[in-house]
Amino acid sequence: MPFKRSPMRYAHIMGYTSVTYQDDGNCIISVGYDGDFRIWNGIGDDDPPTVCVGEHVWAALQYGDRVLVATDLNTVQAYKYPSLDKDGIEFRFTAFVTCMAKNKRFIAAGSEDATIKVLSVDDGEQFELENLEGPVLSMDASKQDLLAASIGDGKLHIWDMKTKELKKTIHDLPKVKSFEAVVHFSSPTFEPKKGNLLAYPNGKEVILLNTTSWDVVKKFVNPKLSTTLTVCRFSPMGDYLAAGSESGDICIWDCETGKLVEGDKPYDANPITKLVWNPKNNGELALSDGNGQVGTVTDIFVEGGEDDAEGADIVAMAEKEDDDEDDDAFDDLFNAHLKPDERDSENDASGDDEANENCIELEKLKSQVMGPTQKSDGAMSDAGFDDDDRGTVRSERLAVAKSYPQQHPFQPSSTPNSLEHCYLVYNHVGIVRRHATDKENSIEVEFHDSQQHHGIHLNNFLNHTMAGLSETVLAMACPNEDGNPSKIVCINQAAFGKREWTYTMPGCEEIIAVTASDKIVVVATDSRLLRVYTARGTQREVIAVAGPIVALAAYGDHFLVAYHSAPANEDQHISLMIVTCVNFKLRCREVRVPLTAGSEMQWVGYSDRGSPAVYDTAGMLNIYHATSNLWLPIYNAEYLQTKGASDHLFIIKVSESTQHVQLVLCRGSKYPLTTPKPIPMEVKFALPMCDLESEKECLEDDLVRSLYLKVNDADKLMKETAVKLFALACKNECEQRAKELVETIASSHLIPLVIKYASKIRRYHLADSLAPLLPTFQEQEVQEEKLEQESVRENAAIVNELQHINLEAITKKDTTPKIKPLPVGTKKPTNPFRKSTAAATDGISSPASSSGHTGANSSNPLEHLTGKAIGFSASRSSSPSVGSKLTSSSVDATGGQDENRPQNSGGGTSTPGMKFLPWFELNRDDLQRKHPEADEQQLIKIGMREFKAQQAKGVSSDAASSPADGGSAKRKLDASDAPESGVSKLAKFGFVKSG
Repeated sequence: MPFKRSPMRYAHIMGYTSVTYQDDGNCIISVGYDGDFRIWNGIGDDDPPTVCVGEHVWAALQYGDRVLVATDLNTVQAYKYPSLDKDGIEFRFTAFVTCMAKNKRFIAAGSEDATIKVLSVDDGEQFELENLEGPVLSMDASKQDLLAASIGDGKLHIWDMKTKELKKTIHDLPKVKSFEAVVHFSSPTFEPKKGNLLAYPNGKEVILLNTTSWDVVKKFVNPKLSTTLTVCRFSPMGDYLAAGSESGDICIWDCETGKLVEGDKPYDANPITKLVWNPKNNGELALSDGNGQVGTVTDIFVEGGEDDAEGADIVAMAEKEDDDEDDDAFDDLFNAHLKPDERDSENDASGDDEANENCIELEKLKSQVMGPTQKSDGAMSDAGFDDDDRGTVRSERLAVAKSYPQQHPFQPSSTPNSLEHCYLVYNHVGIVRRHATDKENSIEVEFHDSQQHHGIHLNNFLNHTMAGLSETVLAMACPNEDGNPSKIVCINQAAFGKREWTYTMPGCEEIIAVTASDKIVVVATDSRLLRVYTARGTQREVIAVAGPIVALAAYGDHFLVAYHSAPANEDQHISLMIVTCVNFKLRCREVRVPLTAGSEMQWVGYSDRGSPAVYDTAGMLNIYHATSNLWLPIYNAEYLQTKGASDHLFIIKVSESTQHVQLVLCRGSKYPLTTPKPIPMEVKFALPMCDLESEKECLEDDLVRSLYLKVNDADKLMKETAVKLFALACKNECEQRAKELVETIASSHLIPLVIKYASKIRRYHLADSLAPLLPTFQEQEVQEEKLEQESVRENAAIVNELQHINLEAITKKDTTPKIKPLPVGTKKPTNPFRKSTAAATDGISSPASSSGHTGANSSNPLEHLTGKAIGFSASRSSSPSVGSKLTSSSVDATGGQDENRPQNSGGGTSTPGMKFLPWFELNRDDLQRKHPEADEQQLIKIGMREFKAQQAKGVSSDAASSPADGGSAKRKLDASDAPESGVSKLAKFGFVKSG
């Protein structure tokens, strides 16, 4: 009878999941990436007891009244079972524990840090198996006290735990750098009764070894298997061997005969991570996959009883046929058991089959033998199944679409908060440590330069879990806990008086990331909002982000926002918002982050020259070149020769000026230890250039660095390297390559150097061909300079727009009529503010509207500001002769302007009473044409000078036309001339702004 598989059911979040049986076989225990410990009373248990024992749980081992649990705290914690009260710590490692094994005398645990620790149950002695070259993937212990462990370097080691001697090493297994990325565990398993056989999967076969001679005894193969095997396990009596594959298949062999046991196909294609038999030896095993699911396989070697005697021949004949390939053969088989009249009336009497007890329904019989098939769906309705039952059968067969988790938010240069002593931030400025123990909850700040700032020790009353540190600012943030809202607290080291400021997030917003520079502080919340503050505590902007936020970084006036721009598949799709803050103006550029395939972002920040840099979990460090809008790979963790397979790099600082990366090498773990304090090391940038052993390629590497990276003396380094490459090409008789190099660099400063060198080595033809390039390069540089100036002006678009808005607001507030100059000889439109002659009943006539000057249609825009309007008596002008006299004395060669109207002899457009901003808006285009090379600020300064000059010329022109100036010959007053009143003098100067 073929074995049956239960549908895989959700147990934990997506990630590595492990499963084991209670030692009496009554319950299934599962642990997963979500840190939960679950006890299942059978696979159908809908509400298993669940206890969270850590952030991540990797393995569990239950025996007697104890259970050992391996969490992300790098320890093996013992608990009482099933109460799960803590019962001490069995092992401590420098990285998380990946697997455990036990027999009657020893307990062993293997870790990501490439070490195995063994504890003797009898005397409590503990010893360590070192010198491994990769993380420990899987282990098993035999009755003969042998310990087998598969290692990430592609080897399988077998030790004798009594003598601590290495017995055997097997090579050529799949290699992996980290346990979190493993798919093929190559799990070894000993035959449980005597322990004289060892099995392990390799590719699509399971190999059996004799533990005495280490010869290959047998190989088990499934010819129908399409993917490689990941795990294997002996049954409790050693008579069966089960293995799981990368696509979720379960293969079971009879160890004596080597026959493959048939069974159900998998419901979904997820790699099997753990496989364990029920200790009751009842033909049941439990399994877990990489998608956080668990399931069972039953009826593996259950024998048929008397009840199955009648159908034994049918089952035997059905097993001889293919399972799902040829339905016609099954039709012939089942038709042989039907009567002729039943076969003839099968289609007509389908409705009476349910009531007829002697009727054998074809599809029902097939489903009993083979299980539900696609073809039998249509017959289920005839057999009495309703729509709900039919939908349930179909849904169980549908493959579940595989999903991929998006990377969670993280703080660059920090370690997990679940540790009792962790780094909230460790960067080039200093270290912020958090101590969260039963006796202490505090934050310690240590600056690398103790002469600039002294250390700080704070009580962590708010339970801060995030921090940002710059030369002058310490920013700390806490999440929502126990009904307390999320807060940001900043301490400004360079401030006078009160140095601390704080803000509480509104509503239920929770801070998920924080960063600080010497000018700004930025926090990100779970509402996908960015809140920007100044270093002194002023709220600036609130910005919405178009995806889940991953990390933040800041540098001066700039900050980075990494966020998910698309759902994750095999890769993470992360983009960067590069934001610049100048005053209350923001500029943003968005770029995609180049992550290695299948990796996540591990660190993001700025170099010492302000270039964004990203480091991923695969060990690749990339830097962003803003001018070309491209990412350049500058370092790979594999280039560090002292790095082991389980070691990781913790980035502290990227120095673009010195071409070095400051980092901490974490031996066997992802994060550095807090005690003792780690010692940073520096590695030089290593661009992935080809063949760096030769001189030419080394010079090419230096040339690329000088052109794209902000190194010290980049221009000088570029010239020296280019000349060396030019000389090397000439030495190797590659003149065309030498000329191509000069044309590619296209620098006018380089041409004289290479021409001089070519002439010195008597390559006169090469020198003559390079000479015409000089004016071409100079012209190109001029054009590039102009383009750069235009780009600068384009970058000032926001400034211009704000100025336009301000000008518009000023214009709306100013109700004084604006006068625009017209060319000479152009007829001016009638002034709507002009007073008509008929309306002048008070005896005051406008000089511009007198009957003696009807040919000049100009009107005085200031005529409504007469002495009467100002508040003085107008009796002096009551005589018509006086008005006529004033009119005649105010007319000049251009026609019809009175003495109260200021004269503009400068040829500009300055108008009395006009402010500078309206004047500048009117004359912007002329100033831009006169000074094309000036930027916006310089243009404003030039305009201010011209405006003041025009105003000064207008005043001097009026003063020159006045008799009091002495600029013209004095004349005696006629009898008809009235003396000039104070109102007239006031009208001349009251509306002219002097320079």
